[in-house]
Amino acid sequence: MSGGFTRRAILSALVGALSAQNDLDAERWSQMMPQGSARALGMAGAFSALGGDPANLTQNPGGLGLFVRGGLWLSPALAIPTTSTTYLSSGRDSRTQLSVPQLALVLHGQGGKAIPYWNFAFGYNQEGFFHQNSQASGFNERNSFTQSIAEQAEGIPDSLLGGTAALAYQNYFDLGAPWGFRGVIDATNTNPYQYQGVFSQGQVFQEITSQERGRLNTWSIGAGFSYQNTVYFGAALLIRSLSYSKTYRLREIDTQNRYNGSGGTTPADEVTFREKYTSTGSGVGLALGVLVEPVDFLRFGLSFTTGSRIRIQDEYNADMEFVLDDGRRNSTTYAEPFQYTYRFSYPYRVSAGIAFLVGGKGAVSIEGDFLDYRNATFSSSDYSYDRENEVIEKQFALAYNVRAGLEWLLTDQVSLRGGYAYYAPVRNPDGRLYYPDYRQPASLTSLAMQRQFITLGAGYRLDKFFVDVAYLYAMSAQKYLPYSLRNPAYAPAPVVVVQTRTHFFVTTLGLRF
Repeated sequence: MSGGFTRRAILSALVGALSAQNDLDAERWSQMMPQGSARALGMAGAFSALGGDPANLTQNPGGLGLFVRGGLWLSPALAIPTTSTTYLSSGRDSRTQLSVPQLALVLHGQGGKAIPYWNFAFGYNQEGFFHQNSQASGFNERNSFTQSIAEQAEGIPDSLLGGTAALAYQNYFDLGAPWGFRGVIDATNTNPYQYQGVFSQGQVFQEITSQERGRLNTWSIGAGFSYQNTVYFGAALLIRSLSYSKTYRLREIDTQNRYNGSGGTTPADEVTFREKYTSTGSGVGLALGVLVEPVDFLRFGLSFTTGSRIRIQDEYNADMEFVLDDGRRNSTTYAEPFQYTYRFSYPYRVSAGIAFLVGGKGAVSIEGDFLDYRNATFSSSDYSYDRENEVIEKQFALAYNVRAGLEWLLTDQVSLRGGYAYYAPVRNPDGRLYYPDYRQPASLTSLAMQRQFITLGAGYRLDKFFVDVAYLYAMSAQKYLPYSLRNPAYAPAPVVVVQTRTHFFVTTLGLRF
């Protein structure tokens, strides 16, 4: 039988219970990466105090005041993310992605004695990059996803089930005597309502695959000016745009034929749960900055970026397939995709830096960000998000990001660059703990969830034309539970750990006028 559900039933069951709109999304969308042209990226984005790059639109607009000419920047890029996933065993995947993470236009104007010049800038920077494929599998001796669904349904009459529990309960077969009606989950008691998953005792082979695509883009309109060639002020309007999609599949297979109809079991072969959701949204923020050059060889930078409140719309759909030993298949899905609109607030950011200019031969720049990720919140007019925001407050942390870069001129036309960036974990020490072996949940370890970027770059410039290249090696990690269980007879579920290593190759083609 193929089943469907009304939009009203989905709404009542799914608000606040989707795979999206949780601490994993808050963690993903709060994280930035080094930004700007290939010149800035070659120095790990350390331009808060150095100035004079489109990176200053989002990283200290005061640096816009340092431009002495207008210009046009265009930066195509190639990203090669490699993902290693550990679940019950390990998996690995690598793909390529082409993009244009940066473009900018700077218009230069002359002023008077106190304000010798000003600059107006328009640009685009890719602040977040969400592109990974993860896959892992293994034999689960203790529990199953279907038993987790049964726990979700506990205490709810079968006629009122919604969400994943409804997909599972409505997916059944009439097997006749002696089994009768058997589904992915079945009611074992009706007062109170209790359920049991088809693979309740575990001993199943599990496969998890996930494909993520998306970006957090920032369109910026900014202006900066010089005051007596010593102090530089700037401001930028930041228009953030989010585009994200995720396709997820969890499959359980009775590879050892333990569920064969004997001992009260259902003669089942496999259950596959698939879900797909997309998130799109936009919001507005503001960046203010100042850069000071007290002497020719030294610059200081300070900036403040407000936390944007972005309006997001999610679209979600899912289906579940149930296969018996004799090959019969049944699937259930929602009658139409579920849509929901909410808001997410990013944390504010304070950045400060210092740059040393080495006799016209190069520069060294060091800077840091202060963020309070606990200020990230979800909100909506018809759902409180108290539980989700409480998790964020308890597991997220204060963070300090550090970037450092070096540029050295080999000749008047050729320069070399290098840099390093350390972005502190979004989660606090407690939020980074996990158990590598689900059979020993008391043996906790800490996952290194900081993000690190090692960068190299080079540039070649003539009077009006220039080209810069940069290479970034990015390292990051995350963890999540594919499902949760309360009953100590089955709990806990294994933890998924995803390690990502990404190679970015960026080229900037530019024109000065």
